[in-house]
Amino acid sequence: MENSTVFFSVSHLKIMTAKHLLEEAGIVSHSINKLDSAHAGVFGDIELYVDKKDEEAARKILKEAEIL
Repeated sequence: MENSTVFFSVSHLKIMTAKHLLEEAGIVSHSINKLDSAHAGVFGDIELYVDKKDEEAARKILKEAEIL
């Protein structure tokens, strides 16, 4: 399975909202937290990934929801 990054943010709430919207559309996603715990919100971000075949649909859903 080849993954693509469709969204990144420093906000856990935005990532969870995006994951929920994608899940409702039947798109499996996963996130990786790359935030630096010593400098919260300054270095790094949380990345949201989907399968490469779902990338276009996922971006469309997130744009329509005004998350992107």
